[in-house]
Amino acid sequence: MILYTTIIIVLLIFFGVFPRIYQHFFGDFQRFASSVRANRPRNFRPAILSPGSIAIFLVVFIFSTGLKVINQWLQSERRSKQIENEKLNAELSFLKAQINPHFLFNTLNNIYSLAADKSDETAIAVMKLSSIMRYVLTEAKNDTVPLSKEIQFITDYLELQKIRTTNKTCIGFTIAGDPDGKQISPFLFLPFVENAFKYGVSTRELSPISILLEIQQKDLHFKVINTKHNGSNLKRADNTGIGINNTKRRLDLLYPGKHLLTIDDEPSSYTINLNIRM
Repeated sequence: MILYTTIIIVLLIFFGVFPRIYQHFFGDFQRFASSVRANRPRNFRPAILSPGSIAIFLVVFIFSTGLKVINQWLQSERRSKQIENEKLNAELSFLKAQINPHFLFNTLNNIYSLAADKSDETAIAVMKLSSIMRYVLTEAKNDTVPLSKEIQFITDYLELQKIRTTNKTCIGFTIAGDPDGKQISPFLFLPFVENAFKYGVSTRELSPISILLEIQQKDLHFKVINTKHNGSNLKRADNTGIGINNTKRRLDLLYPGKHLLTIDDEPSSYTINLNIRM
């Protein structure tokens, strides 16, 4: 910008004093002028610049300077936007990378418990885990996945939990609507489902877990309800930095202004409602 302004000023000075420079080195400038315009007066002495010429120059200068400033501002905005997008992508990758080891660690613990009890269902659990990990390795690395595949992933996870839990736990998963053609960010529902099993399951009391997924044309409603036992503090899930807090941040980054998450922590129940505009 400084170089641009300097060039403009130099040109202004040059064209202002050019007639006098010509007259100094090549003689009377009036002879040169009369060859172009014969009606020039004999006592012609060129002025530095006429008021009209100065006005025209100022208009051109202001207009060109404005274009230069706007162009630099647009370039700066593009750079800032690019840096912001790179930071968001890096944060999303970090958040998603946290989920996979966390989920795998919990699942392996469940299978270990089955193996330690010499359960006949250990082999089935390993097969379910194989299906889940296939999804993690092939699909969940993408920014979005088909909603139908995310539903199947949650279904496999629930089947794995049914093997681990006792008959005191009643699991319900209801899907209303058609998921075909819909896309969703992977692992978006998993932390809420994990939270229900982590803090809402008892081996001595009835432990109903209700999961609802309503699919509409442009909206998605996900709801999880589970009971609380012995005054368990479900808010501890928020303090892990991996579970619900992680998902809250991902929602803010992936669906800004297009989602609503409400958590109702009652004395005997814990309810999560998530609405997403697709």
